[in-house]
Amino acid sequence: MPRSIARLSLGLLCLCSVSRIRAADRYPPLPAFGDASIPVDLSGQVTLQNCVAQALGRNFTVRIQQFSVIQAADNVVIQQAVFEPTFGFTAGRQVAVTAVNEEALGLAPKTTIDTGSLSVSDTVITGGTLTANYQLLRSDYSPAFFLPNPAFASTVSISVAQPLLQGAGTDYNRAAIESARLGVRISNLNFKSTVLTIVYNVETTYYNLLYQRGQYKVQEEELRQAQQLLDENTIKRQTGVLTDLDVMQARAGVASAQNQLILDEQAVHNSEDALLQLLGDRQFKSAVGMVDFPIIGEPEVSFERSYKLARDNGPNLAVAQATIDQYKLAALKAKRNTLPELNVNGGLAYNSYAATAGQSVTGSWPGYNWNAGVTLSIPWEMRANRAIYRQAVAGVRSQEVAFDQADQTLVVQVRAAIRGVQTSVASVRSSAENTKFAAKAYELQKAEFDAGLATSYLVLQAQNTLETARVSELQAKVNLLSAIADLRFLEGSSLQLYRISLPE
Repeated sequence: MPRSIARLSLGLLCLCSVSRIRAADRYPPLPAFGDASIPVDLSGQVTLQNCVAQALGRNFTVRIQQFSVIQAADNVVIQQAVFEPTFGFTAGRQVAVTAVNEEALGLAPKTTIDTGSLSVSDTVITGGTLTANYQLLRSDYSPAFFLPNPAFASTVSISVAQPLLQGAGTDYNRAAIESARLGVRISNLNFKSTVLTIVYNVETTYYNLLYQRGQYKVQEEELRQAQQLLDENTIKRQTGVLTDLDVMQARAGVASAQNQLILDEQAVHNSEDALLQLLGDRQFKSAVGMVDFPIIGEPEVSFERSYKLARDNGPNLAVAQATIDQYKLAALKAKRNTLPELNVNGGLAYNSYAATAGQSVTGSWPGYNWNAGVTLSIPWEMRANRAIYRQAVAGVRSQEVAFDQADQTLVVQVRAAIRGVQTSVASVRSSAENTKFAAKAYELQKAEFDAGLATSYLVLQAQNTLETARVSELQAKVNLLSAIADLRFLEGSSLQLYRISLPE
């Protein structure tokens, strides 16, 4: 019976340890989006959805942030490994020859002792330690003083040590694991923030490219109209209707339009490079195809709705809350460490003695011993531990204030984003009306010029006014798209829009 109890205890100890190891290996998969080795291809029709998809699979910031998630997941494994068993094996030989008076006693006595032991120790979740050990000892005496010679002794033992105050409790010993799991959550939330930021950057860069190309088209029309005016003025000067001054003014208008067109072309290429950079391109050889304005309506916005989405889906407040929970775990351990050290320990061992190794294992185990004890250790006043606990509590309070500050910042950001959408909607309306009036004014001014009732200078002014109005309308539309993207970024709703799934 004693032998069965010892073997059963050792087997259960090993089984529990192995099950914990396997549980640690079954950790949720890490986020991944695509293959960065696939070349960037923006030829043909370039959609915003395609750009977002390529950016998530190739962007350097996203790829770098993934390693933080990997490191956080491994930190959980590291903390779980504290409760994994440690296996040990030792073997050795000891030989002792005693110096004697050979004339009186003859040969010098010789003792040979061979030992081998197997052990397993494990830290359990309550903070205690379990140790199981099996030792086989072979002793050989020459000349033989004992029988049998050589002799074999087997000893199997189990010992337990458990803290009762400081370092005790499942909550105390699981705190490091739970903190590491919170670290995984924080890392995933930071990854989510990175994804939302990349999506927002792709959206605004795409919209900026729309603006730059639209402005380039407006400037092309401006140059066409300026060139048409120059051609007309040149013909009218030859017939004596206009003067050299009218021709020179028209030429100045053409030169100004050509110069602006060159600058607009540069801005278009810079915008294309900015988009390719977000997509993780390193060659910058892909031509950027056609981009189109998405359908712009007049979105209905609500602060209550957007603020709720921002609190529920946004990563910032969630990170702040997870950080508070980490600090609370640290405070829990610090508070427990203000208690004295009170530990109980005990052990039980059985042993046998036989002429062979097999008999020492399979035979009876008549010998046994046991021990039990308690130790108490109280540092003087425990001032350091109490100070550490006060620091931990202050850390919790500080993070709670930081949470309130982040919440306030979120309120301000959502209010500003709502206001930005509303203002942009009104701006689109007014700029469209302004463009319509400027186009009508240009038509009237051109008609008066054609009738000889206005100068070419006034026509050029009307052209410039129309160009400014068109660019302002284009800018208003882009501003509205950017304001909507900003609101989606705060709400975290960009993920649903582009069907992006992330681990929590």
